[in-house]
Amino acid sequence: MGDRPRQRDEILGATVLLTGWSKGREDEVAETLDLLSKEPVHLAGIQLPYVVVAKVSLDKASSARRALEASGATVAVEDAWVTREAPLPVASRPPCPFCGSTKTQPYTHAGPAARPSMKCTTCGQRFRV
Repeated sequence: MGDRPRQRDEILGATVLLTGWSKGREDEVAETLDLLSKEPVHLAGIQLPYVVVAKVSLDKASSARRALEASGATVAVEDAWVTREAPLPVASRPPCPFCGSTKTQPYTHAGPAARPSMKCTTCGQRFRV
């Protein structure tokens, strides 16, 4: 695993890189690449290492690696953090009624019995929600 901390909206995935192929098995490798990619791949025109599939699940990366190795290719698999599909829920903040700015924040300097209010960071005005 990588040395950076994992964020809440990321999951572990993998990237499969083509690093070479056996001599005489170019046709098999090209056919496997055509099955894995959306566009046709010509082995003569690629630079190694070539990204076959990027940031996919570990299962998809493993099956792509097995298919390429069976066709005579040499591959490398690198860990990659993949962002999840759904965005994080973000609490909506009301716009400032004085200046219309969306840069508002909860005003927490009131006492325990005070009604909750918001403060605009643009104009500095306090307002109730």
